[in-house]
Amino acid sequence: MKSNIFDKNGIEVRDGDTLVFPYIDPMGKIHDEEDFKKTVVFKYGCFGYETQTKFIPLMEWMETERGEYVSNCGNKVVYTEKYPFWVER
Repeated sequence: MKSNIFDKNGIEVRDGDTLVFPYIDPMGKIHDEEDFKKTVVFKYGCFGYETQTKFIPLMEWMETERGEYVSNCGNKVVYTEKYPFWVER
């Protein structure tokens, strides 16, 4: 099943792949060091991974940017379809 989700190296993520997630420091900066690994599963209509307590969709890892300013709302959030994780090979 195609996911149309690509890791930071341009490799398409598939069900059953092992993803390596980067370390994010307390200030929110993403580092290239490995923090943890998880196996991709397709559940609830999306791709994600299981933790001990819940299912985390991969879309929660999608990088965002600040968009244009809208009065009475603030800046829009733009989803870039870029992900910081990579597929373990």
